[in-house]
Amino acid sequence: MPLLHVATLSLLLGALLCIAVPGNSKRAAIGIASQVIATFLVLAAVGPVLGHQPAIVAELTWSYPVDLILLRIDGLGALFLAFSMPLTLLGAVYAHGYLRPYFQSDRNIGVHYALLNFVSLSYLIIYSVENAMGFLLGWEIAALAAWLLVIWDYRNQKVRFAGFNYLVSTHLGVLFLITAFLVLFSQTHSFDFSQFAVALHSPGMTRNVTFLLLVASFGLKSAFFPAHTWLPRAHAAAPAHVSALMSGVIHKAGLYGLLRFTLLMGAPDEWMGWFLIAFALLSAVTGVVYTTVQRDLKRLLGYSSTENVGIACLGFGLGYLGLTWHNPVLVVLGFAGGLLHILHHAIFKCLLFYAAGAVYSATHSVDIERLGGLARRMPQTAVAFLLGGVAIAALPPLNGFVSEFLLYSALFDDSVVGGQNRGLLVLAATVLAFVGAVSAFSMTRAFGLTFLGTSRDPTIHGAQDPGPAMRSALYILSALLFVFGLVPQVGLTLVAVPAGQFIALTHRGLDVAQVLAVPLGLLLPIVGVSVAVLLLVGALAAVRKWASPAPALTHRTWGCGYTEPVPRAQYTGASFSGHLASYYKTLLPMKVTQRLPTGLFPAEAHLRMHAVDAVEDRMFEVLDTGEATLALLAEKTPQSPRIAFAVGLLVLVATIALVLASTGGRL
Repeated sequence: MPLLHVATLSLLLGALLCIAVPGNSKRAAIGIASQVIATFLVLAAVGPVLGHQPAIVAELTWSYPVDLILLRIDGLGALFLAFSMPLTLLGAVYAHGYLRPYFQSDRNIGVHYALLNFVSLSYLIIYSVENAMGFLLGWEIAALAAWLLVIWDYRNQKVRFAGFNYLVSTHLGVLFLITAFLVLFSQTHSFDFSQFAVALHSPGMTRNVTFLLLVASFGLKSAFFPAHTWLPRAHAAAPAHVSALMSGVIHKAGLYGLLRFTLLMGAPDEWMGWFLIAFALLSAVTGVVYTTVQRDLKRLLGYSSTENVGIACLGFGLGYLGLTWHNPVLVVLGFAGGLLHILHHAIFKCLLFYAAGAVYSATHSVDIERLGGLARRMPQTAVAFLLGGVAIAALPPLNGFVSEFLLYSALFDDSVVGGQNRGLLVLAATVLAFVGAVSAFSMTRAFGLTFLGTSRDPTIHGAQDPGPAMRSALYILSALLFVFGLVPQVGLTLVAVPAGQFIALTHRGLDVAQVLAVPLGLLLPIVGVSVAVLLLVGALAAVRKWASPAPALTHRTWGCGYTEPVPRAQYTGASFSGHLASYYKTLLPMKVTQRLPTGLFPAEAHLRMHAVDAVEDRMFEVLDTGEATLALLAEKTPQSPRIAFAVGLLVLVATIALVLASTGGRL
């Protein structure tokens, strides 16, 4: 724990110096240096825990009414810290290149780096504290720091609205979380998680209500459907590295919270497992379908986050069923697959956002309907985005395939008994396969329209790959895709200890590595064949290039009046996905603005199609209707003091009645 104390001081001191020291270059250097120190100290502290050493435990004295807070980093907290801290450091390095245009302006870059330090500080609090008050403190630090990072370009009204939307959504989640804590406090008269565990171990209405409140809170934090509407707006508005950290790292705290309270609850009820599976699949399907019609590249990646948290939660739902059915194989495969997907998603989603940020830095646009042909001018960025797209589509031999393979292994596990249960799990596997196919379609669309063909907008020119700071992030994350994909033992080793915590709830002493050895034995040959195919294709391409003769003289032949393709003749995003989107008109309402040609010599004509979020559209419609109804009632209500007094009296009587009902008639 002393190492973590020093890491905390490093982050706090670094944040202070980032603001106080003059010069944006110095501020950025201090921010990165403090992140480097904190990251290495945290990794040195949590590494042994992931290597099967005992958990790190300490106590923190606080003022009344908290008094004493237990700090504990077990395998679960160690795993989340092990990827959150390095990826935030990588984001700080990337920001040095992304924010370079602001270094010579009057903007204080140090504030931005100080906020990144506070984000890292929130990890140390959330993933170590065993007290509700401390947990809420870390939760709020993360929420406020992320909000301020989102509104970096606060002069833009759309950015301010996206930030406000995020702030309201995240604090609605806090409201659910506080309510859950108060329910548990009413049963235990304590804010310690150890006392919460006593209340959560007892099946009944209190546990059921608390579970639903926690799922609502953590679902808002992690942007599950239908609480996802803040996510695409915030990602489209925020700087690329902030979007990457929010999607890949910060909002994984919601999934951590669900897992932490699962450990406190012990063996869950069976309905909870099926509820999580249904909730997860709904999010995965909805998120991936929305990606197929987006024209904003970062907004597309935001919706894919809803898809991938759903995939991870599917594993947790399977783990819940395994705990209920006392099936240790299902517990290990479910929780290990979900945890591994969290880790892998953090890597490939950060890579995709960083590639999108490189595109924006070069072209000042992420509108794929305006882009095209960037692979020739930005080859390194194109390769990075392609690798991220292959990984997010769960194609071998990259890391996304490994985690989803574990989930398929759990869904088709032979140890599941009961024809109905097996049938439902096979149905879930079918839905997961559909999600993977649509994800591959969506990434093909995004990559093809952005990097292939020719530019659709003549004003976009002069694009080139980013500078060293931004490229380094692309290189490192691309390498990690191969490391975790080609050597799956690395990822499985990292998740073995936290997965063992869940199996210990019902089966103590079971060897997690032995359970994981079965899918690993099936996985390695697939990875080997994939590598062999890639090497063969690469060798054939090299031989073809080496053996090809000198280029022959070419001359343009008669083309019936057709000279050369024009950008307007290329596929658009709407035409690429139009057929698929036509099957989901209810979920994907399209707003069309058009000016059709008329007459023999028509003036300029246009057709623009924009997909809107059905949930957000309906929400704003309800709010608008409610506002109009309230205004109408206020207009028709007589402005009389007697009426106001009567309404107030009715509210008071109703409040007293509710209090008496809750106390059994005793005040």
